Amino acid sequence: MNEVLKMLREKNPELRLHSVLDPEFRRYGRVLNADTGALAEALAATPIPETGNCYVASLPELEAVDLMPALQRIAFGEMPIQAGYCNGNGFKLNAMEYHKCSEINFTTTGLVLLLALPEQLDDGKLDSRDVVGFYLPEGVLVEIFPMVLHFAPCRIKETGFRCLVVLEQGTNAPLPSVDTSAPGEEKLLWMRNKWMTCHPDSPQKEKGAFVGIEGENLALKI
Repeated sequence: MNEVLKMLREKNPELRLHSVLDPEFRRYGRVLNADTGALAEALAATPIPETGNCYVASLPELEAVDLMPALQRIAFGEMPIQAGYCNGNGFKLNAMEYHKCSEINFTTTGLVLLLALPEQLDDGKLDSRDVVGFYLPEGVLVEIFPMVLHFAPCRIKETGFRCLVVLEQGTNAPLPSVDTSAPGEEKLLWMRNKWMTCHPDSPQKEKGAFVGIEGENLALKI
C-alpha cells in the first residue's frame, strides 16, 4: 500500500479512503494517461496562500499548455473550456457541489478529494457518512464525472496543496441572483453550472448557501 494512503487511513479511521488508482474510483471518475510535464511546470508556478484556499477559474499560463486541446476533446467533447487552479490549506468537507460537465484535476503536491455519488443527494440533503476520500498522487491526471459531488481538495502536507481545475467555460461565474428557497434542484444553484449544498458549520452557510449536509463536518487529519 502507498505509504501516504496508509498514513491517512491510520489517522482517519472514520473516513473511507482509497486511491484514485483503486477500482473504487471508477464510479466517480477515471484516470487519464497523458504527458503532464508541461502541465506540472505551469501548475507548480501558481501560489499557495498562507491560509485558506484560493480559486482562480481561468489562468492563461495553464490554458496555453499543449495538453489542453486533447483534454477539451476527450473530456468535454470540444466544448469551450477554462483552466485554472484551487490551491490552499483546506482540510474540511464544509460543502459539496456538482457540475453538469466533467472536471479535470491534477496536482503537483498530492491531495485528497472528498466525493459522493449523485444518487446519494436527496432534495439537497446529503449524509456526510456517504462521502468517500480519494488520494490523488502527485502527477496523476483525473476526470471527475458530471454530477459527482465534490468540493475543494484537502491538503495532505502542512505546506498545502496545488490542484488544477479544468471545467466548461463560464462555470463558477457569479449569478445575477440566488434563491435557496426555490423548489427542487434550483435551490442549490449557487453559481453558473454549480449546484451546492453545505454543512451547517461551514463558511458557505454564512454566505447564504443552501444547508443540506447532515452529520459530521469531516476534517482530514495529517
